[in-house]
Amino acid sequence: MKNLAILVVALALTSACSRDSASLEIKPGSTVSVEKRDGVVVAGRLVEVKPEHVIVETTAGRREIARTDIASLRADTAATAAPALPADAPASASSPARAAVSTPSDRPVGSAGSASAAADPVRALPEYREVTLPVGTVLPVELSTAVGSDSSRVEDAVRGTLRRAVTTDGVQAFPVGTVVAGVVTAVERAGRVKGRAQVAFRFSTIDPPGDAERLSMRTDTIARQAEATKKTDAAKIGGGAAGGAIIGGILGGGDGAAKGAAVGGAAGTGVVLGTRGKEIRLGPGTPVSVRLSAPLTVRVRAAS
Repeated sequence: MKNLAILVVALALTSACSRDSASLEIKPGSTVSVEKRDGVVVAGRLVEVKPEHVIVETTAGRREIARTDIASLRADTAATAAPALPADAPASASSPARAAVSTPSDRPVGSAGSASAAADPVRALPEYREVTLPVGTVLPVELSTAVGSDSSRVEDAVRGTLRRAVTTDGVQAFPVGTVVAGVVTAVERAGRVKGRAQVAFRFSTIDPPGDAERLSMRTDTIARQAEATKKTDAAKIGGGAAGGAIIGGILGGGDGAAKGAAVGGAAGTGVVLGTRGKEIRLGPGTPVSVRLSAPLTVRVRAAS
């Protein structure tokens, strides 16, 4: 009796497997409806049949369904019409493909967006095109950070924002407020009598607002140099030819400065020798303009 029972069970399992195999013997490329054991119906095109799973192309992407999860699989011509339904059409029991798309468990892992976006990917994705700003394009910038000959160092960061939108061929490439960034490239403090202050910097990246990509760019260097102070120094020493002669001695070396001081400009000469010249200071809010030294290509949203 025991052996007979084992034989009956084996025959039953063999029969069930035969029925399951028969139900899955549908050619790839056929339109099918797969009903899972949890009640979810997946409708679409049968892509591949494996011993352990099947793959179905749905309106939301490819789905891999384990055979152990399949309750039934049938050819279903109605499924081909389901993806063509309007995005706002309500799901119903008579539209299994629609139900499959709107069922959270039937969406591919990592999918973001609504069922209407999945049903109409062309409408959901914005269109972009590329525009190129030529060499010489002026970027009107307002500094966000301070730059100074007596406060900055080479490689210090410099930031700013566009004061006006930048356009090319009638298309806006960068809006007002777009952030630009770069570094200080040269610094020299003012000397005492000899040596004028100077500072230079350039921008190397531009970062539009929102989720647009930050871009690398090449610009000309922005340089500022302090005014010469010879005339004011001469006035401090005594003015006229005497002051000029003393300044000339200081700049040229030798004993010209000492002789001039002995003549009567000693007090003024001391002030000049102890005082540095004018420094360059560009505070936040300072407007500067910089030109592109290489073309810059940017993706912009196409006009609707």
